[in-house]
Amino acid sequence: MPKKFYLGVDEAGYGPNLGPLVVAGSLWSAPARFTEEQFTAAFQTAFSTKPHRPNCVHVPLGDSKRLYSTQAGLATLEAGLLAMIQTIDSRCSSLDDLVKRVTANERIDELQALAWYANYPSQALPCAMLDRSEVLRLSNLASAGLAASEIELLDLRAAIICEPSFNRAVAQSGSKGELLSRVTLELVVSLLKQCESDTEIFCDRQGGRKNYLPQLLAAMPDEWFSELAVSHARSSYRNQGTRPLTIHFSVGGDSFPPTALASMLAKYVRERLMQVLNEYWCGQVAELRPTAGYPVDAQRFRQAIEPIAERLGLSIDQWWRCK
Repeated sequence: MPKKFYLGVDEAGYGPNLGPLVVAGSLWSAPARFTEEQFTAAFQTAFSTKPHRPNCVHVPLGDSKRLYSTQAGLATLEAGLLAMIQTIDSRCSSLDDLVKRVTANERIDELQALAWYANYPSQALPCAMLDRSEVLRLSNLASAGLAASEIELLDLRAAIICEPSFNRAVAQSGSKGELLSRVTLELVVSLLKQCESDTEIFCDRQGGRKNYLPQLLAAMPDEWFSELAVSHARSSYRNQGTRPLTIHFSVGGDSFPPTALASMLAKYVRERLMQVLNEYWCGQVAELRPTAGYPVDAQRFRQAIEPIAERLGLSIDQWWRCK
């Protein structure tokens, strides 16, 4: 049966001054006849943004901002993400396994070289009060729900941009928006290698940018894109090549299932790495409260750790993001 491919990309950590920027993508296949609306409708029975409970009859899937909060913790986000990963790879039993599964090797090398992330490989999956049998139960529920609509999750990928790499890239381009666009489209190009036919790509709109043609042509020089529509809600483009590609940059696009799962992966990886970062620095400074890394609270954290960082011989661009 002819297939259509759906690819969603989203990020976590664009705004903070501390911690990594994580960009993630999820790749799916569905019957070629499916529209965007039909694809979304297929998830309404087995998937939901409702909190995870033992023996619940839904798989948590949706915009990560609806599945995770500092008050509620990681449990619902983790339950949904690990259930979906289980459908394509059953070997992820640690954060190290997950990072290696979704991330290019050069990103891992950079991550492991920074002392405040050095302990991440030892972190277990799952970390919340969730056992492997529950992950398997939810994964079976997800597989059955997807199979009923002939939808398949094919792959999950992520790019982890640590602080030194972030600062180098921003210094070169002068804009973190340019960095996000470049990394997003690099991830798209990587996942497109698995797509044999008509593919529709969904990205969250990045900042206030509406025109993405220059970035598309730079990322995919062998393609020629033309503008389909540009509005306050969405910018859409179509290529002229032999393999049809349509790409959208949408406001609030992370409610669409492929983009939602990408947002879940990005948020989960960032939050787990922030846990390791906080453990490291709180071990260096007595009575230091953890941070999520966002600008106002990051200044408090910076004031506390800067003397220690200087004593350790760390330049500020190794651990503090410039924008």
